[in-house]
Parts: sequence; C-alpha cells; structure tokens
Amino acid sequence: MPTNEDFQKGRRTGRFAGPVSILLGLILVLASFNGSWGRAYGQTVPTPTPAPRIADPQISKTGDVTCCSPGDPVTFTIVVTNVGTADATNVVVRDTLPPELELREVTTTKGTVIVSGNSFQVNIGTVSPGEIVTITVRAVVASWAPLDTVVTNTATLESDQATRQDSFDILLKAPGACPTPAVLPPTGAVPEPGGGISLWLLLIGILLLLAGIALTLHGRRSANRA
Repeated sequence: MPTNEDFQKGRRTGRFAGPVSILLGLILVLASFNGSWGRAYGQTVPTPTPAPRIADPQISKTGDVTCCSPGDPVTFTIVVTNVGTADATNVVVRDTLPPELELREVTTTKGTVIVSGNSFQVNIGTVSPGEIVTITVRAVVASWAPLDTVVTNTATLESDQATRQDSFDILLKAPGACPTPAVLPPTGAVPEPGGGISLWLLLIGILLLLAGIALTLHGRRSANRA
C-alpha cells in the first residue's frame, strides 16, 4: 500500500526528472542533425587555416573509338582544366599523332592552334581555377596502317607550374573485325546512405523524451492520488 511519502516522492520525481529528461531529449534530437544545433553540441569546430593558392593544371585525352580500320575517322578530345586555387599560366598543349593516323583538323574552345604536318600546338595561355578548355582533334586511319596493332597517341601539357601527359590507344583491325562492345542492361541508381544525421544522438534523444513523458505522467498520477 503506497504511503503518503511515496506519493510525495512520485510528485517530486515527475516534477523535476520528467521535464529535465524531456529537455535533454529535445537537445539531443536537435544535436543529431548537422545544423547549427548539431555542430554546437559537444563538438569542437577548428578554425580553418587558409590554404596556399596553388595552380594545378591537368590534361585528359579520350577518343570516340577504341578499335577501327584503315580509312575510318577518329576523333580525339583533349580536356585541359585547373583543379588548383590559383591561375595556371603559359599553358601549352602539344601533340604528334602516330604515322598510322592522318591529322585533318584541330579546334579549341580557347587559345590558338598551330598545325605542322601530323603535329599541332595549342597556345592556351592562362587557365583559371575550375576553367575547362576542350580541344577536338579529327584524324583518319591511314590506308596502309598495319592491322592487329595498337597505336598510342599522347598529348602533353606544359605550363609554368607543371608538365602533364595523357594517352589514348586505338586497336587497328580489318574492316568488320572490331569486337562489338557489350551492352549492359540499365540498372537503377542505388541510393547513397543518408548523411547529416547522427543516429545514436537521435536514438538517445528519443529515449530521453519517452522517459521524461513517462516520469511526468507518473508524477501527475501520484499527485492526484495524494
């Protein structure tokens, strides 16, 4: 049989422990999200040190085919970009096609093109951080090109900051002998794991909320019985 002291104890517990648990639960739930609450609660945010500004020019070279035959057209795409934080200066791209390929045309989205036989040079100049320059090279496989061989075409980027290279290979086969690329069935995009929420903080916060509500109700029932 509950005594009056038990009722008083229940009232005090529900009056103080219940609201405190609810408050802590709300704080933890808010802290579980990566908003201003989440960053402020129990976490130290270091003051970032400004990184030095550095230019980092890069080059990549791709082709529209990986296998072709004498007389077939080939198109190369050279992409120059700057992944650094400062301007890349005096950027020049040089390329000499192998003799099995006959150079026909070179165009660029920035800079000037100089063609000499099977070689070309693109004077780009300055490339800003994040800027992209695209060079398109059109060629034809020579009629005398030997079959069952691989020709490699290498483009070189030179600048005040760095020298970079990238290559692309083409297999030469008899007409109709190039392998047909396999067509893969379409697949649905796999959702990435959700970010931005601390699950353990959210779980503890919910448990504290439930405990606080239960303690508060218990205190009120004890008060009514008193």
